[in-house]
Amino acid sequence: MTTVEPDLEQLERDALEHLDAESGAVEADVAAAGSAGEPAEPAPPVLRLALAVGFPSIAAAIMVGGVFTGAGARVYAAVAGLLGVALAASASRLRRAAVLYVVVLAGLFVIGVLMAMPSGLANVTSLASLTSAAAHAGDVLRPPVPLTPGWQAIIGWLMSIVGFTAGWLALVARRPPLGLLVPLPLAGIAGISVPKTAQVPSGIAVLVLFAVGLGILSTATAAGRDADEKPPPGYELRRALRALPLLVIVTVGLAFLAKADILFPRPIIDPTQQPQRPKSVPLSAVEDRILFEVQSVASGPWRLGSLDVYKDNAWRLPPFGQNKLKDVPRSGVVDPDLAPGVKATFNIQGLGGAVLPGLPNTVGVVAEGPKLAFDARNGNIRLAQGQVQAGLTYSVVAATLPSVDDLKADARPLPSNVRQFLDIPDPPPAVVDLIGQAPKSSKWEEFDFLRNYVLDHVTAVGVGAPVDVPPEKVQDMLAGSKQGSPFEIVAAQAMLARWAGVPSRIGYGFDGGDAVGGKLQVHPRNGASFVEVYFPNFKWLPVIGTPKRAKPTVGTKPGQQQFNPDVTASDDLEVQLFVPVLTPPPSTFTSQLRVIVMIGLPALLFLLLCYITWPAIRKGYVRSRRRTAAQASGPRARVALAYSEWRDAATDFGYRYVTDTPLMFLHRFPEDPEHTELAWLVTRSLWGDLKDDVTPASALAAEELSRSLRRRLSQAHPATVRAVAAVSRLSLRDPFAPDLNRALSEEGRHELAPA
Repeated sequence: MTTVEPDLEQLERDALEHLDAESGAVEADVAAAGSAGEPAEPAPPVLRLALAVGFPSIAAAIMVGGVFTGAGARVYAAVAGLLGVALAASASRLRRAAVLYVVVLAGLFVIGVLMAMPSGLANVTSLASLTSAAAHAGDVLRPPVPLTPGWQAIIGWLMSIVGFTAGWLALVARRPPLGLLVPLPLAGIAGISVPKTAQVPSGIAVLVLFAVGLGILSTATAAGRDADEKPPPGYELRRALRALPLLVIVTVGLAFLAKADILFPRPIIDPTQQPQRPKSVPLSAVEDRILFEVQSVASGPWRLGSLDVYKDNAWRLPPFGQNKLKDVPRSGVVDPDLAPGVKATFNIQGLGGAVLPGLPNTVGVVAEGPKLAFDARNGNIRLAQGQVQAGLTYSVVAATLPSVDDLKADARPLPSNVRQFLDIPDPPPAVVDLIGQAPKSSKWEEFDFLRNYVLDHVTAVGVGAPVDVPPEKVQDMLAGSKQGSPFEIVAAQAMLARWAGVPSRIGYGFDGGDAVGGKLQVHPRNGASFVEVYFPNFKWLPVIGTPKRAKPTVGTKPGQQQFNPDVTASDDLEVQLFVPVLTPPPSTFTSQLRVIVMIGLPALLFLLLCYITWPAIRKGYVRSRRRTAAQASGPRARVALAYSEWRDAATDFGYRYVTDTPLMFLHRFPEDPEHTELAWLVTRSLWGDLKDDVTPASALAAEELSRSLRRRLSQAHPATVRAVAAVSRLSLRDPFAPDLNRALSEEGRHELAPA
């Protein structure tokens, strides 16, 4: 026993010394673990997210740029979209709301100005007028339209806003998928106006770029979730290269499907394959101006097109989809079968559209500037892309007109592709009798007899607007009233030609002009329609005739009608008497009242709209300032603000209860786990055991719970109630935490006084 006791005593002393040495170590470890808190939220991968939304922005730029001529518009749109994304990435680092707004607005404006600068620094000072002119021209021009400095600025502003919105949603709002989708609606809207030949390639490019952005977004999301285990760049590059063959296969497959009419099946009724009725503008509604100047030995006609389809009692434009448009070759020759004989040089002044005036039976076109195309069916010259611009000069060479003897001797059979221009309903009795009186020695003499009969016996009445001309109208013109409008007289000649077996159509354009300085200046009043007939040896020939008699037109402004001294007044006299009558002046009260209402009512409605929507704008501004201040004050301030926003939202929906604590407020609603969790988190963070240990993770949880509760509360009410809550002033007048603004304004203060 004496030998064991010293050992036990020594062991006991060693144990006590070890416990004394370890005393307090466990409590210190627990305290250290508690004070460390949860890890902070990882920062988003800015570069990856910017690239992810940048590719869809480029996709939208491809579609938007396709509305304009040339490839420059796509470059401007892509650069502006990427600059918008870069602006969002830079602005996301700013913390002061006022500075943020100024930087964003100024940055978006500067991007539009930068896009207009390559066209000349002088354009920057007149940017307002240039953009206004571009927007006005966009209402009347058909895409693709020329890329003017005004459009460059508009493209810059539009695409920078799209890129900034996509970048802001991805980087600040932490909604990268939504930011990825923002440019797509713009791409879809612009795709409607892209030329048909570029729609499929542009659509495939949009799909590929969106897929690339989606792939980058997936890697960015994984990197943001687990930054410590981010794969190396080489691995991501190899994965992208492995996906490249799949993109190529999908692209080729889509191109094949597009050509096979599976993705885009042919419509049962295609408007471009249907002849269309012509639409005309009254001469009185057209501004008198010089449309173009012509220098030539010929005096006209200056041809624009023709109506060559007779359907449903109306002369119609040929189907646009059947136009045999071909680019004018370098030689300029568009019809080698004809011999050149007459030349005309045109200089465009105030003519719009895409069709250029020319000569009948065009042989060749020589021009410097835009690319031209020739319609083999309609015989007109047009721009391959874009619209006619003032100052364009070009020369047209055409075949000479044959003599009467040459026409009489032309007895060649008609080509098969011309027989369609003989389609016409059965002739009325008066036409049958008239054709029976016509000479049959040649087709020219027969047609010449018929057309001259119409010009000699039919009186011109009214204006020459295109109208329906059924066979019954021709019967009335020959054996009834013997009256018709200038267009009806021309249409009757063309119909008589078809009834006689001569292919015909109605040409339209201009004839003559004002001789000034050795040139002819053509105005809108020089507009004309005329018969065109086909003879195999000479093709389409214009035959211009003037009615011998016409009824007088009274009340037309000078310069709004043509005057021909060879036309005499009709034998049916029409006298207008003007008798002076004293009448009281009309009251102007109604017109003045109408003007006041037209101006005042929109202004009142605008002011009312501002008054109604002002609370929503004010609440958004206050919420932005409070969040910025809470972010700077710390996690505990963020928790307090998150709960305050939830209570203010409930107030706007009618659940005020300002005196309720977070736990008391739970009893106002059915039991809800998220509401319960938020109430206890706020109570513990502001007054309980977590008062001094609120972590960023707790603040983030409170914000997410508050956001979820506000969304669910809104979804539980109908749309009308949600609209009223959005513009409600209750939370502005009686906020849940009126002292929170003052507390947050003192940066670094943690002692918040809740209401």
